[in-house]
Amino acid sequence: MNLSEEDKKIILDWINEKCGVMRCNCCGNAKWELVGFSTLPIGYDVRSTRYFYAQGLPQVTIACINCGHLLFFSPTIMGIEPIQPEEKETNIEEKGSKISTDQTNSDAG
Repeated sequence: MNLSEEDKKIILDWINEKCGVMRCNCCGNAKWELVGFSTLPIGYDVRSTRYFYAQGLPQVTIACINCGHLLFFSPTIMGIEPIQPEEKETNIEEKGSKISTDQTNSDAG
């Protein structure tokens, strides 16, 4: 999901307040860039080698502009709550058949 300008401001303000000047632990550089979208790494079981697409932890990412080292932060802790999509009404009609909630037996007479 692309981050809105409001989200970017919340993220940058939060990082500046909580972290101060951060040095990259790979190269020592102190300049970072906010990656413009949020990500959701998925769950993975190393024993069964199965992916769990419904499991994951939302994150925002900053990148060292010198070496590309990435740091991940929780948007929820930063105060950015996920927006749930609106539920769409489902049409149960399929291939001409209709499902009815009428429980009457048409054969009963």
